[in-house]
Amino acid sequence: MRRISTIFLAFLLVWAVVPMPNIHANPTGFTELSMTFGPYNLYGRLTLPKNAAQPPVAILIQGSGQANYNSAFGGMTIFRDIAHGLAQRGIASVRFNKRYYQHPLPARMTIHDETLDDISYAINLAARWRSLGVVGDIYIIGFSQGGIVAPYVAYHHPQVAGVVSMAGSPRGFFDIVESQAGFLRHQAAARAGLPDGVPVPGLPVGFLLERIMAINENTLPRTYNFLNNQAMALGFPISFLHSVNNLNIAGLLPYIDVPFLILQGSEDLQILADYCFVAWQELFYGRDNATFILYQGLNHFFAPHRPNLGYSQSRARARVDALVIRDIAGWILGDK
Repeated sequence: MRRISTIFLAFLLVWAVVPMPNIHANPTGFTELSMTFGPYNLYGRLTLPKNAAQPPVAILIQGSGQANYNSAFGGMTIFRDIAHGLAQRGIASVRFNKRYYQHPLPARMTIHDETLDDISYAINLAARWRSLGVVGDIYIIGFSQGGIVAPYVAYHHPQVAGVVSMAGSPRGFFDIVESQAGFLRHQAAARAGLPDGVPVPGLPVGFLLERIMAINENTLPRTYNFLNNQAMALGFPISFLHSVNNLNIAGLLPYIDVPFLILQGSEDLQILADYCFVAWQELFYGRDNATFILYQGLNHFFAPHRPNLGYSQSRARARVDALVIRDIAGWILGDK
């Protein structure tokens, strides 16, 4: 593990005693501290509730793609909604830019480069805050891809006291994509008036999936001409897709003892509840450390579903449903 920034740790030691000028007061009951951390100097926010001694702290793990610390998509700021809502209920949080939001996307990378290493830096930083008496127990809240990798994070970090998976999945990445492709084919066939299962022109996802799975990234020449003269598919380096698929989340779950909160919207078009939410329930069958909530009428972003927008839900102006934030806060504060 590379060393956490001692500059920021020294700054925090000072800040813990004397409020610094870059803490932004909020009239609704919390303050926010601008922060950078880790070897990539990722920018983010530490949000602290007022009048709460050693509050639990949630580290927010972003979904796929490169987004800023608010996890802003079109008309939504998912992580800002969650961070502010939790702070109003007495829970601190950390949110930060994805690495390749601030830095150029490399031709080859893995999920460790893109997400997991930086989450490790954040957890170790929060553990130091905890030893200083600034915060209490450490939780992780993963959204979408973040909800997929969250169990892996908990398995490798005993500092984590609990896991919240929002629209995540314990299934392999290629299985998830295959389900999505089948769902797209079903919808397209219905719109075209074709029987289900008949090939529909213009849907390359299944073809791309077959090509991705057939390629051994370890032997892939750097000059391999796949898409755009790079080893890319679905907008990511193939090395990244294989690394996500190889995490084996289902195999890790029996060895993770911390409590889980599994959340999903019934109208999620990206992570399908019929496959992924059910898969969580099957894997936790007979165990008492998981709580499941399926929100009727909410989409992948935990906002009200708008059928006319289809996969463009994220471009609509919306807020994370207050009930979801209330449930997360209640679970962290003791309702496990």
